[in-house]
Amino acid sequence: MGIFGILLCFVPLAAAFLIFTFGYKIKFTHQLLASLLGLAAILPISLIQYFVPNIPNGIISPLVYSLIKSLIVYGLVEELVKMALLWPLPHKETLKFLLLSFVLGLSLACFESVVYFFDHLQIANNRGAQLLYGQIALRIFTSDIIHMTCTGLCGLFVYTCRQKKARVSFFITAILLHGIYDFFAGYQNGLRWFSIVVLLLSLVECRIKYTSLQNDAE
Repeated sequence: MGIFGILLCFVPLAAAFLIFTFGYKIKFTHQLLASLLGLAAILPISLIQYFVPNIPNGIISPLVYSLIKSLIVYGLVEELVKMALLWPLPHKETLKFLLLSFVLGLSLACFESVVYFFDHLQIANNRGAQLLYGQIALRIFTSDIIHMTCTGLCGLFVYTCRQKKARVSFFITAILLHGIYDFFAGYQNGLRWFSIVVLLLSLVECRIKYTSLQNDAE
């Protein structure tokens, strides 16, 4: 059952490879590079998040602390690392660079799901693996999407930098969306549903910002 769980984690990345290769004619080697860069992002992100100091209780309210932590640790740190690793990717066409950015984001998300899988494997053995597989499937439609779209926004930012027309707002949007998503996703009550709104907004933002670049090019 462990192998099936790992394979399930990589379904989105495999689907992206197939769609982008045959649907958009993106070279396999370019997607492989993006995937490896996504894997490389895990270590610096983990190290930075591990050494971020906790704010002592009583200084600020738990709600404010949770929001600040989400924006800095999950928003700024993760998007900054991913943005830095996007620079080696080919960048001649806006759409292909955006799709390669999606691959990098999905790669990071899929490897994170594998870590999640192993962290919870013992619990799953005790309570039934079906629960764990359901959680991984849920991550495919939540965590994987937010990683993909926010990395896409970072990719569009990098693309504009290379065109000498930097759109800093693209990068800021990625940070805010990722941070706010994690803030709401951390709740176990009705507030958790707002994370779905952020997911949909991230998809819309990718579309809007890509379209704006296309209109400027024309």
